[in-house]
Amino acid sequence: MFDILFIFLTGAFLTFLLAGILLTIFKKEIAFNKRVDKYFDEPMKKDKVDPVAKNQEGRMKKEFQNYWDKGTQLLNKRVPKTERKRIDILLRDAGYPFKSALDFRLFQLLLSAALSLPFILFIVPVIDNQSSTWILAITMAFLGFRLPVFILGKKKTTRIKEINKSMPDFFDTVNLLLEAGMGLDLAISEVARKNKGPLSEEFLHTLEDMKLGKSRREAFYELRKRVPSDSFQNIITSLIQADQLGIGMAKVLGNLTARVREQRREAAREQAMKAPVKMLFPMVFFIFPSLFIVILGPLVITLVTKGLGG
Repeated sequence: MFDILFIFLTGAFLTFLLAGILLTIFKKEIAFNKRVDKYFDEPMKKDKVDPVAKNQEGRMKKEFQNYWDKGTQLLNKRVPKTERKRIDILLRDAGYPFKSALDFRLFQLLLSAALSLPFILFIVPVIDNQSSTWILAITMAFLGFRLPVFILGKKKTTRIKEINKSMPDFFDTVNLLLEAGMGLDLAISEVARKNKGPLSEEFLHTLEDMKLGKSRREAFYELRKRVPSDSFQNIITSLIQADQLGIGMAKVLGNLTARVREQRREAAREQAMKAPVKMLFPMVFFIFPSLFIVILGPLVITLVTKGLGG
């Protein structure tokens, strides 16, 4: 098993080393070709689109979509409803990178098969120690099945950070439009269309729900469920309460944005206070041993060679 890992790691290292050497040698040629493609080739491609290639591409997409739909239909009866709800929550928190839970589960299975089948088809018949190879193939299949879930978790964390980062400026702009005389829905619509990001996308989705017949309270409740950020959920809850009680939205948003900025400052201070603790283990395991070798190394060599009297 370790021999197989060593072979794969050696091949990957040699591949990256060769790629780095070639990129260094042909760096100027690559940069020149990129500039030529950018300024001359791309406009010509836009002007001259090959209809045959376009039709072939469309056929390939249709065939792929047909096979994909068949796969989701096969999984439709095999994935229980509780599992679908759990996957839907993960997809919702990550911003729906997949259309449905069945699409995500099919992608998990295909990735698991793509990582494990090469070991089973090409390595198991050749290696004498097949038990370790089977264990490695099963491990790769498990990693391929769990890797998309890990990616969804990272997407969720990144999305929450982007939303928390863009909230103060977003709501400050909405507050300025409210003070200028706009209504809340129109102000949110103007700011969301001019700004890009997950926060603007969520508010545009909320406005579309309101156009389809939902009340502002129901649409904001759905918005609060879709975004798993505590500070954002607190803001939406305050907006719902202000709408019910008839309080001026401009005053509420001004106080909320000031609170959000204070929370961000406190979070930055908290991260700064955690930095020395996080630096402790790298210093103990990597920096201090080197310092001890440099400082005490000559003394130890002197004691070994000459003794205490030297």
